[in-house]
Amino acid sequence: MIIRSFARVVTPPFLLLLLLLAVTCQENQNQEFINSCGDIHNITFPFQLKGDPSHDAYDHNFILSCDENNRTVLNLLSEKYYVQSISYTNFSIRLVDVGFQTSDICSSFPLSSLIPADFIDVVVPYYVNIDPVTVTFLSCENPLIQSPAYINRTGYCTTGDGSGNGYYSYVVVGEVTLWDFPDSCLMDKVASSSSPRLISGQGFLNLSWLDLNRELAYGFEASWNLVGKYSE
Repeated sequence: MIIRSFARVVTPPFLLLLLLLAVTCQENQNQEFINSCGDIHNITFPFQLKGDPSHDAYDHNFILSCDENNRTVLNLLSEKYYVQSISYTNFSIRLVDVGFQTSDICSSFPLSSLIPADFIDVVVPYYVNIDPVTVTFLSCENPLIQSPAYINRTGYCTTGDGSGNGYYSYVVVGEVTLWDFPDSCLMDKVASSSSPRLISGQGFLNLSWLDLNRELAYGFEASWNLVGKYSE
């Protein structure tokens, strides 16, 4: 009788615990790692979304992360880029400097120091197979004579670097050299874009900074290469 009484008291909680453990184990088995971040879905080899246990990346240059704003990030040579799209068919990835943003065009400014020439197999396993359009950011001590070659950013913010030191800020689209700039101007940064509008050359001289910023936010195309010099 004592044994039956003990069984009545102990058995129900014990069975409940077993049931909870069984349900928890089943949920863990059914739960799969979500290999997507924002607009980038089904991330697979050679890439790996950080934390995905299903497979490894080709190497550290193909490890992606998901930031607090749910945007996919790729780090290359200590530089950070947002991933706009990935084509596994064309072996291409579209990247944009994290400094470019459409929500605040005054703060929109390139942070990366890499240029397309840096995207070679020896340095990183990516290469730029379509020549992107070069965009140069200038800071000038004096306002420049109005010219369609110089896109004025001064009306949107004081300087290209946001320091507020009173410089006039301009952007030049296309290939230029230091000899093309007035003596009162300094080159702040160089960015690249594979925007179809810029690549086609249409409307080059009719862009406002607002328009150009949208094109820069498109990013640039790069292809990956798992064979050749880099993988030897």
